[in-house]
Order: sequence, then C-alpha cells, then structure tokens
Amino acid sequence: MNDNIKAALTDFVNLTEEEWSVFSATLVTKQYKKGDYFLKENDYCDYVGFVNKGFFNFFYLIKGVEHIRGFFTPNSFISNYPSFLLKNKSKFYIQALEDSSVTLIHRDALFLLYKKLPKVQELSRSIVENLYIEVSEKYESFFLKTAEERYLDLLISEPKVIEKIPQFMIASYLGVSPEGLSRIKNRIAKK
Repeated sequence: MNDNIKAALTDFVNLTEEEWSVFSATLVTKQYKKGDYFLKENDYCDYVGFVNKGFFNFFYLIKGVEHIRGFFTPNSFISNYPSFLLKNKSKFYIQALEDSSVTLIHRDALFLLYKKLPKVQELSRSIVENLYIEVSEKYESFFLKTAEERYLDLLISEPKVIEKIPQFMIASYLGVSPEGLSRIKNRIAKK
C-alpha cells in the first residue's frame, strides 16, 4: 500500500494502526494508461481516489470542444464529488494524461466505514472542506484575477503541471486562447 496516502490522510486525522488496518483493507489500487478515463460524462462516480503517480485532467466536452477545468496531480484526491455524494451522472470527463496509479475506495465501503470508524467521517468532512475551499478560490480567481495572475498562481502551485501538460490545455484551464497564453508568457519573460 502506498505510504503517501497514509501520510496524506494523517494530515487530516490520526488513525491508530488498527483503524488504518481496517481502512486500508477497503482500498484497491488501479493502473491507468495514458488516455484512459477515470470517469466519462454520464457515468456515475462510485469512487474517491488518491493519485499515487501520474496526472489527470478534468474537462467538459461542449460542442466537440474540451474545456479544461482542472488537474489531479500526484498526492491529490480525485473524484467527481457531486456525482459521488448524490449518485448523479457526471457532467464531465476525467482522463489520464500519462500512465498513472490511483488508490480507490468505493462509496459503499466508505459509508460502511463511517459506522465502523467514526474518525473516517471526520476525515471525509475535512477532505471535502478542503476541496470546497480550493474550488471556491479557483472560482473567485476568474472574477478577481487576470489570466496572467492565474497563470503565475499555477506556476507557483503546480510547477509540474506547467512542465508536463500541453500548452493548449493550460490555456483552456486559464480561460484564454493559446495565443493569449503565449502573450502572457512573453510578458512574464520580459519582466
């Protein structure tokens, strides 16, 4: 079992060795090849995962055009949380951008753990609260920051994303055209 997931979970709540043993017995690790989907539009999301290695993007497909909304990077949690929690169909895709490994827990197993291990409810709440803060900050950034400021934030927070992901995807994520991203990069280089 990947020690990174144990360390990440410990940031939220301390599980005893016995609790960790019960929790980890419900986990399964799955490998994804570059181009494989973690989730497609109209699928139900039955899992929450932890990215051990690799990168994923999530995007909406609108009139045949991908609109990148974010990335899942190593040591981050991956899911479509509204679909997972509400049992709704997904409105977006999650796709591996390189060969990847994800440790997964099924919804049913997680809900059973809520009854067995009260700390797991606390853990889930903390993870979802952190996710909510991240999503809110990203949403606000589209109103309060320029595309250049958003790009600089991405350079600081996810430098590996910048290195590994095609520029057209980064442009889509920032809400600019590829040409607009080139102009932003040129302005930054001149500073």
